[in-house]
Amino acid sequence: MIREKVARLSTRMHDRPQYPTQGAVLFVDLERREHFSKYLPVGVLRSFLSGRGANMFLLHNLLLDGREPLDPRIPMIFGSGVFTGTVPSAARGNLTSVAPDSNAILDSNCGDFFPAFLKLNGYDHLVLYGQAAGWTLLELSGGEVRFHDATPYLGMDNTDLTRAVEKDFSCAERKDMAMARITRAGENLVLCSGIMGGPKAIYARCGTGAKMGSLRLKAVMILGRGAQSALSAAVKENNRELARKILAASVVKYALKKVGTPFLYKPSRLLGAMGTKNNQETNWYDTLDADNFDVYRPGMDGCYQCPIRCRPLNDLTREKSYRGIRGDGAYDRHDKGDGPDYVTLGKMGPMIGIREPEQVLRLNNILNDLGLDSASTGSAIAWAMELYQRGIITAKDTGGLDLTWGNYEVIEKLLYMTARRDRFGDVIADSARAVERGRYPAEALKYRMAVKGLFQSDPHDARIIKGFALGLAVSTRGMDHLRNRPTLEINAKINDNREFKTSLYGGTVAPEPTSYEGKEHAVATCEKTFAVGDAVGICRFATKLFNSPSTADYEDFALQLKELTGEEFTPAQLDGIGRNITGFERLINARLGLTEKDDTLPDRWFEEEITAGPFEGEKIDRAAFEALKVRYYSLLGLNAAGVPSLEWHRRLAGAITGFAVQVTLPEGIPGAPEGAVIVDQPVSDVAGLREALKKRLPHAARKLEDSSLIVSVNGTMVLSNEDATPVRSGDEVAVMRIIAGG
Repeated sequence: MIREKVARLSTRMHDRPQYPTQGAVLFVDLERREHFSKYLPVGVLRSFLSGRGANMFLLHNLLLDGREPLDPRIPMIFGSGVFTGTVPSAARGNLTSVAPDSNAILDSNCGDFFPAFLKLNGYDHLVLYGQAAGWTLLELSGGEVRFHDATPYLGMDNTDLTRAVEKDFSCAERKDMAMARITRAGENLVLCSGIMGGPKAIYARCGTGAKMGSLRLKAVMILGRGAQSALSAAVKENNRELARKILAASVVKYALKKVGTPFLYKPSRLLGAMGTKNNQETNWYDTLDADNFDVYRPGMDGCYQCPIRCRPLNDLTREKSYRGIRGDGAYDRHDKGDGPDYVTLGKMGPMIGIREPEQVLRLNNILNDLGLDSASTGSAIAWAMELYQRGIITAKDTGGLDLTWGNYEVIEKLLYMTARRDRFGDVIADSARAVERGRYPAEALKYRMAVKGLFQSDPHDARIIKGFALGLAVSTRGMDHLRNRPTLEINAKINDNREFKTSLYGGTVAPEPTSYEGKEHAVATCEKTFAVGDAVGICRFATKLFNSPSTADYEDFALQLKELTGEEFTPAQLDGIGRNITGFERLINARLGLTEKDDTLPDRWFEEEITAGPFEGEKIDRAAFEALKVRYYSLLGLNAAGVPSLEWHRRLAGAITGFAVQVTLPEGIPGAPEGAVIVDQPVSDVAGLREALKKRLPHAARKLEDSSLIVSVNGTMVLSNEDATPVRSGDEVAVMRIIAGG
């Protein structure tokens, strides 16, 4: 049970901080309304840092195998990075669990003010578990934890909920309050719902809103900005230098600060890599280029103390020619708002056949208020539209809704229906799991643009850019560009300088985006760098390799880590930490049943060529892609099952659970290409080891139940009393077949 796991983990934790600026882990049992705090060992910092890295440490130790993601005994973990709230552009935090909206881990990143307020109030992590008896608002204030009845807030969406809480608690968001909250979509366990962290900011991916709703938790409110530790002169100087470095990058100076991420739409369109109509096409209209939004952009906003301020605001009413979305002079709250970003622009534009900026802006504002992930929601609608186009579903299935491409009125209506799980909105609310839940026939899976069960995050069509394609396939949370996208693959200046490109990625990478040569180096390097960025809490836009070769890098991180924690890190050590984080994310995914076969792409990209644009005829070659994946595995030290090799896993186990037993297995056991595995979940006897093996290798569970298999511990066969035969960390165990006869 979860409480036993929490109690066991707490014995390995401490009552006081183990290094300067460390915050506590706050454990909250929502069912019992109990809570306590502990501090992680310094070894966690040395192996995984904080934020995303330590979140995974907590999840791995607390995860109950064989439970559904929405089971309240599966914990939900907020985590802030080492730098969050202290270093420029470091306002980020991760939310971690098991994903309701995919087959993999849940790990979602958000900025704005909530992660910084969490850290500044003395908490690095907030671990939530158990289902509250009634809907609850959790308040963290001045070291106190309070449970409030959230019944009055039920049914409220983002805007109304924020106003009501501000009134009831005499506070103002982004001034003296920060809040992570769900809308009615999360209450209704909509799989494509997120947790809002501000007017626009959202823990978006993987079904976070549904997970929070399963706990009957309406909101976590942090009242009071908290207190920052006194910063040394060296920290302040490093911050000034880092801010100058970030702001000097051309992509920040000339694009992100001026228009935000929508600047990416035009180059994607010109490449012919714009995912359109559920990736059936790759070209769309120039009406959605960023400059067409200028007239509606009154200014820019940003996260806590971030110098970039990359989030565009929007106000449709400031343009006199705009007479309401239907041209009738009627306006409402959704004619103003925050955004869009590039993802929402693509998913609410070409992906569903919308070409007018005004319609994209309004859909963006509705999504923000309803608390829906624009990536999964847009893809779920696009999937339904293609099924409608092909006659796989009809008006009878949609309740009369005409799902033709670009039908704005139906799309707007469908967003509200999705949040309420109303009629066909109930189907969209099941997101990428619609076939699994019996909403569509099995043939619909052929047109689902998802990896590991998660819809694609960004609107790029990656058939052209092979590095992007590899990244989407091997991403640990599913089809998501933010884990490892080598964006600089489309930077001509870098592609034309082979020596510089080699130095960026630590290996030779072909200059042509369409080539498979060396792309494993680009993806692996980005993956490790971005994992470290998440663990310290810094934004992707300020992290080297995401959009620029000259933003914050390992050396910058190491300087501030030394000043803030007292711990020395070299760039090589940080690179190893990034590898550690993604390595045991893969181990968690293996416990969830994922294998190397899940590191793949939708069939469409293998089977259908791009039909227009400068790269007409491109698709993904299966054999070349599989060879590229093998090279990627080898480069990172993964075995053929896509998980850390034995010796690496043994080291990880020592850092994660403090328990490691190598088990040699008979030939033909799925998931054990090296003929052995490491069991890293503590067990006390051989009977417990057998159960742990089945959890470590879920696809081999039946074979491992074979009565002809016996266990040997340190060379001694165990022929009886398995539950009385001890197993200790470091023991050498073998499972072998015994053949009886005479």
